[in-house]
Order: sequence, then C-alpha cells, then structure tokens
Amino acid sequence: MLVATSACIVDPASSTDELETGALRTALLLGEDPSWEQVEQHGDLPPPSWEGGVSFARSVHQPNVVHRFGGQDGIFPEDFTRNDFHALDLETFTWTDLGSAQTPGPRADTVVVPGPCGNCVSIVGGRGRFRTGADLMFPEMWTYHTQSHQWEAVPAEDLGDPLAVRRSSALVVTAPVAGHPNKTVTYVFGGVGNTLSRFATTPTGLRNDVAVRDPDTGWSTVATHGTAPAPRAWCAGGYDSSNHALLVLGGYRLGEDQGPDTPAWELFGPTNYADDLWSLDLATMTWTELDPSGPRPSPRDNAVAFFDAERAGLVVYGGQSFDGLRDDLWFYSVEDDAWVEVVLDEAASVPPVRVGGVFVVRQTATAYELYLHGGASSDGGASVFYDDLWRLRWPKA
Repeated sequence: MLVATSACIVDPASSTDELETGALRTALLLGEDPSWEQVEQHGDLPPPSWEGGVSFARSVHQPNVVHRFGGQDGIFPEDFTRNDFHALDLETFTWTDLGSAQTPGPRADTVVVPGPCGNCVSIVGGRGRFRTGADLMFPEMWTYHTQSHQWEAVPAEDLGDPLAVRRSSALVVTAPVAGHPNKTVTYVFGGVGNTLSRFATTPTGLRNDVAVRDPDTGWSTVATHGTAPAPRAWCAGGYDSSNHALLVLGGYRLGEDQGPDTPAWELFGPTNYADDLWSLDLATMTWTELDPSGPRPSPRDNAVAFFDAERAGLVVYGGQSFDGLRDDLWFYSVEDDAWVEVVLDEAASVPPVRVGGVFVVRQTATAYELYLHGGASSDGGASVFYDDLWRLRWPKA
C-alpha cells in the first residue's frame, strides 16, 4: 500500500531572469511532478537505527531485492553499533531477517556493494564507535551468498591493500567499464579513516582517495591527477553518464583555518560543511572543480543523491547543514552547469527530516525511484530513530 502525495514544481524566485535559465527549463521539463510516498512495510522490519549500509546484490535471480547491514542506535554515550542484516523485496515491500551466527560483527557506516560473484553482496570496511579512545576500524571484506545464505570472509591474500578498505562513511558509485557496457566497476571515494578522538584533525581521519576492486588483485587506491577535493566524509554524488565521470558534492571536511590545535567543539562549525562540486573524469582519472552559476544547495553532509541520465543531471535531497537538517530537493544540470531548487507543493507529504538514513535507487520504465529508510532526527542531540520507508518518484523525461 502506498500513501499518495501531491506535489508541483514551482519557480523558487519567480523572476523572469530565472525562468530563462537553462537549469530551470530543465527542471520544468519534468512534466509529471516528483512526489514522495510513504511505503507500508511487511515482514521482519529492521529496528530503528541510523548510519547503516545498503546495496543491491549482484544477482539475476533477485534483481529487486536490496540488503541492509548494520548501523547504530542511541546517542553518545550509548551509540552502540549493530549487525542487523535484512533483505527488502521492492516488489512486495517485505523485509526478511537474514541475521545468523555467521553474520559479521557490529559496525556502522559500512560500505555495501554488489558482491564480486554472481548472487552475492559484500560489506567492506566500516567502523566501531567514536569517542572510545580506540581506533575501531574494520580493514576487511565479507561476502554474503544470497542463494546459500552463507557469509564468507575474503582472505587476506585476496583482499588487496588493507588501507583501501579501511574506511567508513564513504561515497560509493558504480559505473560501467568504458567499452564494456555489460561490465561495471565500483568506485569508493573518501570517508572516515579512523575513530580516534578528534579524528578529523588526524592524518588519516578524513580521506580523499579513490579505491576500486580488481578481480585479480583485490582492492587498491588508484592514482588521480589534478587538484583533488579536500579530504571529506558523508559526501553525496553519482555517476555522470554524459561525461563518464564521478560527481562529488559537499560532505564533512576540516575547515580551511582548522588544524591540530582547533578546539574539539569547533570541529563541527559552519566551515566543516561543504557545498563544493567536483568531477572526476574516469577515463583520465583527473579531478576538476566545477563552479555552477546561480544559487546552490547550502553546505551539507549526509545528503542523498542519484544521477538522472536522461536529463544529464544530479538529483540531491536533504542532508545536514551546520544549522540543522534539510529536506530540500535540488537538480544540477551538467549541460547548463547550474543548480535549480525543485520545490514541492507545501501540502505534499514529505519524510521527516533525518540524518544517516540508507537509500537505494532503481529505475522503472517511467521513473527513477529513490527509497529512503531509517535514520535519526539529529546527529548528537536527543533523537528519534526511524524505521519508516519512503519513496521519491522522479519522473523520467
């Protein structure tokens, strides 16, 4: 059962100049309005939590099933990590609890990717709790086989470079291999590299490298060219199919005037939330910072994003800014190099604002469907932890 909503796209500034911009024309070409719908769930619902990981499996038998792993509940000092493991069928919206004695140990912000084999999904890296005084990272990879329901730890000799997988809170983007449209490669950018006190000011606390997995040699970081984005975590992005490039937006970073002596209470200030936009050419592995014209989303981390290949643009929803959580919806047009805010009707239902929810995107013949599950009502304060499921329907052109 879907709880229907109504929505419309309106001009946020209502000016003639903006109506003439290419980016706004692109948004108005949506035709049918985007809309949020709360989905009624069935089966073994995961407990309310945040900062988990989710991915489709590499599977031809269950193409509409996604797997959700781990996360955490509570707030400091009771922000305990979890190892809940569930599958969600997007045709019936039915959850299945797949937890077993074999399930890997609790961890949060884990990278979850389609597995290296048929009918499998993998968890990579992940972290333990912050603020314990210890470095609680997981430089490992586990693969779950969806047909046999068995977990398998990837042996050290097949893992590759442990540093490449020793991360959490990273951006994960899957892209086709150039010249081989039926083959894909998963890129993992940035993230958190340790859970030490004041991790952001430590050399490996925030990362800006790119990791990929080779079927023969395992995980490694790849060389890039040009000026790379500053190290960051909890950033958003997607695969720009029009340029065979990786787009990276914002995230949490160290402020330009911050360093080892910056007081801890200043490490989550206005300058720690970014709004910069970057493109990594996957053919040459060269970074370019983009400078879109006009308005843009406020600096934020934990935003949700996907790429609309038909309109050649990045769709971005929500996230966390210095002054609170966001529920705004934006579209970046690659052709116009400009942002436009897509404003829904004030009467339309939308998800409660949140941070740390998990999301996946699937395509139908007529729309992109973004599914958002769980999350917390704040990061660090008294919070509500969600177990609800919402769908954003973004019509195709």
